[in-house]
This record gives sequence, structure tokens and C-alpha cells, in this order.
Amino acid sequence: MIKNIADYLEITEKKFGSKVAYTDEVRKITFTQLKAAALRIASGLLDCVGIGTPVLVYMNKSVEVIEAFLGVAYTGGFYVPIDIQMPYERVKLIIDTLGAKCLLTRRCDELPEEVQRECNVCYIEDFLANDTVRTQEIQARQRRSIDADPVYAIFTSGSTGVPKGVLVSHRSVINFTEWWCETFAFDENEVFANQTPFYFDASVKDIYATLRCGATMHIVPRKLFSLPKKLVQFLIDKKITCIDWVPSALCMIVNFRALDKEKPETLKKVMFLGEVMPTKQFNMWRRAMPQVKFANLYGPTEATGDCTYYKIERQFEDTEPIPIGYACNNTEVLLLDGDRLVTEPETVGEICVRGCSLAHGYFNNPEKTREAFVRNPLQPNYYERIYRTGDLAKYNQYGEIVFLARKDSQIKHMGHRIELGEIETALGAVPGVRRGCCLYEHKSQKIVAIYEGDLEPKNLTEQLKEKLPSYMLPNRYEVLAQMPINLNGKIDRTLLKRQYIKEN
Repeated sequence: MIKNIADYLEITEKKFGSKVAYTDEVRKITFTQLKAAALRIASGLLDCVGIGTPVLVYMNKSVEVIEAFLGVAYTGGFYVPIDIQMPYERVKLIIDTLGAKCLLTRRCDELPEEVQRECNVCYIEDFLANDTVRTQEIQARQRRSIDADPVYAIFTSGSTGVPKGVLVSHRSVINFTEWWCETFAFDENEVFANQTPFYFDASVKDIYATLRCGATMHIVPRKLFSLPKKLVQFLIDKKITCIDWVPSALCMIVNFRALDKEKPETLKKVMFLGEVMPTKQFNMWRRAMPQVKFANLYGPTEATGDCTYYKIERQFEDTEPIPIGYACNNTEVLLLDGDRLVTEPETVGEICVRGCSLAHGYFNNPEKTREAFVRNPLQPNYYERIYRTGDLAKYNQYGEIVFLARKDSQIKHMGHRIELGEIETALGAVPGVRRGCCLYEHKSQKIVAIYEGDLEPKNLTEQLKEKLPSYMLPNRYEVLAQMPINLNGKIDRTLLKRQYIKEN
């Protein structure tokens, strides 16, 4: 019985020990080397980390981070990946929330002095240089651990300005990984190209599918995501078979026609997640790579990986949104209008999730946990938790779930209730628009369309009139040479709001 993600390493190392598991720009590591490194790290951490104890992992994205994750798992503690570009004030908030005493880093990652004063700092180089492995103590920890113990905490932004630590169990990750590998037929021949940062929960898919199947994962250098032709060449050189990326990265490739000449012929599976994939750019991918199987994935951090998926088999018009599909195995997705279950097509409801994929909640934040993880109103006979995502969706005519927008992006404009996501879909389908997003300026009551492309606003309005009613047409346009992208690889809406929306 697998009850700890480190069990995957134990099993896979026996089968594929000499096979390359993970690579970055300077290192590659086999499964046998990975196990040896993880056990050394665990041995070094045992005295300061107990079961259910947090360990901050403060490192630049690298093979060493994966060694650290697994080393922490062997101790029974849970890891907390930290973005090293994060300002100290935010790191301090995370440390205070966790009450963290232990921080694992590398000497080359230049830990700020303020952080050094907050925690017991451990250097991974020191652990890796020590040949002593405390095997019996590690095994004792593993025997005491259960699959309900936390494996990681991912910190997301909080509405109060204090980040929320989403605490996820081994059981949730194992449940998701088993479904993920089975549904998309991953095996030891799979070669992943990892795009998402390790402090972003989407990276869990690449990391643990590799560990579960004995596959290989290449960490893509971040600089390549602004160099589309070199990015495609990376996929070719590494013989990548599967990518699971945010749409902004995929859109960049086709917007700059990086697939026109050379194509990554080994690529067989392309998944996207984290934001809405513009159908126009998806169709460009499909025409360029007809042999590829595509899937749209959806899921909040609080539901571990994904809670819905959609294997794209039928054709879609550029103006038609791609569904998020159906619930993943051992998960149920409910659309609720208040406490009423929505089943009829075209009726909007909030996406709510139940099942063992749910996170424990927000670390040391019972108030926010109670707000989001609530009793299932459809189950009066016993207490069952569901997670309210704050996302709106509907069923289409085929019974597929279609994501609409965040609840807070539903606006009231000129007496009409409008989903900004619907305007974005129409905007993105217009020829000459590469990427776009819509914001609402409540003070002036204006819909603001921000886009990257060659089309003049006047011409864009004329084309949108053919797709949208007059009350949904943007009142103002902002044309950008390039859409800003945040560290997670998504459109940076926070920055755009700060620059273009006046609320005071």
C-alpha cells in the first residue's frame, strides 16, 4: 500500500534505477542517485523536522529542489516551496503563518539576512556531502506516517493581503497521480517538459507522474519562454512527448509562428491549465500538430492537481469556448446555485468539489478554511466537506462543463449581468488579436479591453459588434506590444489592473 509519495521513489528505483529521472540546465540525476540524495537530506533533517512539521524550501528551480521535496517526505514533514524572487515581507508572512523553524536552501541562492534570522537555515550541500544515512530512524518515521499526513503547502494570494497556505495530503497527491497516469497512459517512455514553477501546484503533475512511471522530466529554462523558436528547439532536442503548460506559453509559440518550419515530431500529448485557452490559438496548434492529443484541465490548488478534464476530440470554432469537461476519477464536481444543484444546460452555477482530492484547508487559518470548505448542502444525513471554488460554470448541450468566469469577474453593467470571460473569448477570436483580457472599472462603469495585436480599436469594435450585443462591447481599449506575464506564466491581471484601472 502506497501511503507516502516517497514510496513511489522506492518502487521506481528498483525498476529503473539507472534511468535519468530529472534534468535541469546543469545537472541530470538518475532514480538511484535521487533516492540516495533524498535519504541523505532526510537524515540531516530528522533532528529538526517531525511528522506534520513544515520545511521551507528556498531554492531556484533545479534538480536539487526535487531532491529536497523527497527528502522532506521521508522525514514525515511537509515541504513549502518558496519563490526566491518573493519580497522579504511576504516570506515573513509565510514564516509567521507556519511557525516554521527549518529552512532548506543552497548557498548559491543568496538567502536574505532577514530570513536567516527567522529560521534554522540548513544547506542542502552539507546534507548531500554527508555519507551517513539514518536508515532505521527514517523507516521508523515512515511506519508512523499515514496517507492523511500533509505532503506540501502551497501559498496562494489572500484577499486580506496575507497569503493562504493550502495544505495537501499524501493521499490526495497519490489519488491524483494514479488517475493522471492511468487516464493519459503515461509510462517509462514518457518525456515531460516542465514549465510551471515548483511553488505552483501544477508542477505536481510533472514531478509525480515522472516518479510514478519511471519517466523523464526536463526542467525548461525560464528564459526560453520569451524565445519561442528556441523553446520549440528545446522540445525537439529533448525528444519531449508531453507538455502540460499554461495557455500563455502555448499561445506565444503559435502567435510567433514558431511551428511553421520545424516541429517537435515526438510530441504526442499537449495539456493546458491554469487559465482559459483561447480557442483560436488552440486551433492553430491543432492545425500545426494534427498527430497530438490535446486536453483541457481545470482545478484549483485546493483540489490537488485537477478536478476536471476534457480530451478534445471534436472541432471547435474560434469563438466557441473549450469545455473543462468532466470530473476526474474519485472526485465529484457539483454546480450549485446557492444550495440548489444545477443540472439543466446553460444555467450558471458555482463549481464545487467533493472527494479525497480536497486539501486539508488553509494552514493556521480556520476562518478562511470555514469559508471555503463547507458542509455539502445536498447531504443532510452526515457531515461531508465540499470546496467552493468561486468559479462559475454551466453545462452545455453535450453535458460537458464549460468554465465561465470567477464569481468576482461577473459584473453588472447597464442593467445587464455580464461575464467578462465571454467578452474575452470574443476578443481573442478576432483575427489580428494575439492575446486579450477584459477588466471592469467600477468607478467609471467601463469595460476595458486590453489586447496584444495589430488591429486598431475602431476596427476591433466593428468586428466585436458581429459577435456581442451592444451592452457587452468594451468602452475603452488599451493596445500593448506584449501582454505582461506573471511568474506562474499567466497573464498578469494584477499588474494590468494597477496600470489601467482607476478605482479611487
